[in-house]
Amino acid sequence: MTHISRKKLPTKILDQILDSLILVITETKHKEETVELLNALLSNTERIMLAKRIATVYLLNEGVDGTVIAETLGVTPYTVSRLKLWFETKGGGYRIAVNELKRQKQLEALKLLALKLAAYAVRSARLG
Repeated sequence: MTHISRKKLPTKILDQILDSLILVITETKHKEETVELLNALLSNTERIMLAKRIATVYLLNEGVDGTVIAETLGVTPYTVSRLKLWFETKGGGYRIAVNELKRQKQLEALKLLALKLAAYAVRSARLG
């Protein structure tokens, strides 16, 4: 479990270091750099936990039953319920993640369509 120091930071310092974290994350432009950054900042357990949260919310948004999600991702039904409530009430960040995943899914579908069209064009050219 993640722990932080019991010593409270002054608000100004806390804001500055949180801004630094956001800057580092938003300025990381390549997947390889992002992987390296997350590996440095987060333990394997923390990375898995975050990935499961995003996957759970995405699947909930897609209409997948909570029991199926819990069994598939190895989380408890309570976790699924808690994330569903959080997503529905305060889910701005999760919505960003879900929308990005949907966008990527659409891009992949378009790539597949383009490949099929290209293959069709090649076959047509050979026959014509």
